[in-house]
Amino acid sequence: MKLHQLRAIVAICESGSIQEASRLLHISQPALSKGIKELEAELGVPLLVRSNRGITATEFGERLVRRARLILEEVRRAREEIDTLKGVMDGKVAIGVSPVTPGAQFISSLNRYRKRYPKVQVQIHELRPSKLMEGLREGQLDLVLTSLPESRSADGFHWTELYAQPAVLAVRKGHPRRDARSLRELVDEEWLLQDSLEQSKVGMMFVDNGIDYPHNVTECASVVLFSELAVNSDAVSYWSQRLLDHVQKLGQELDALNLVEAVPPMNISLVCRDQELMTREAKALADELIYAHTSPHARAQDGASACK
Repeated sequence: MKLHQLRAIVAICESGSIQEASRLLHISQPALSKGIKELEAELGVPLLVRSNRGITATEFGERLVRRARLILEEVRRAREEIDTLKGVMDGKVAIGVSPVTPGAQFISSLNRYRKRYPKVQVQIHELRPSKLMEGLREGQLDLVLTSLPESRSADGFHWTELYAQPAVLAVRKGHPRRDARSLRELVDEEWLLQDSLEQSKVGMMFVDNGIDYPHNVTECASVVLFSELAVNSDAVSYWSQRLLDHVQKLGQELDALNLVEAVPPMNISLVCRDQELMTREAKALADELIYAHTSPHARAQDGASACK
């Protein structure tokens, strides 16, 4: 199994075409096809199949592509780390953030990191919580800031809680259930969440209170569209108190519900891989984020920045 074969099957599966994969990899189509045939012969299973939708992966191919992406990312990281050891840190680091990540604290930490390592290319990807963990597992992200609870997606990663965020359930002004006092009164209502019930802490709220999941759920990962849907529908929505306060200041008419059940907080945790597998660029950013969380001096700077 060779790296060029893994690059080939990943490119073909992502593009759905040998012709397009050939163009992207700057390899002739016959050479690309030969590499895939050799790989299939070595493994003893078919990896790709042609259909009217183009070229798709078999079940064997899908499993291999998942591993191949991770292997290729590790090779890239290894090369970057060797380059780093030869000189200054000038690689790249990819961090995934939840849409509800506190901006002021994160930006202050990032600004300090950028001043220390100006040649490092920083990529920030905002994704829904489940997609963040998928990106970390597949090696597309070096670090993530997620609102998921550790017990749901530990996967052997290291978790450090950074930002505490109380959360609330809210409805639009004049909602017929605005005076509800129990979660049971809201089961038959429409719900608006940023992730699935199984992935959301709201799902834990139903489970912990022995209540069946609601059936009418809309998932929306866009913060802007989420707030617009919350204001212009009868959906019950789940918010960090910080974000709800912000949208209310902008004139969005939403009321927080006062329930007897405790609403789980939307705390943000830093999740990363074992330090032995992290690049120096990623480890330095993780250290900066954790330092800002634990250092009174850094927190004071964050507070000053937020007030400006």
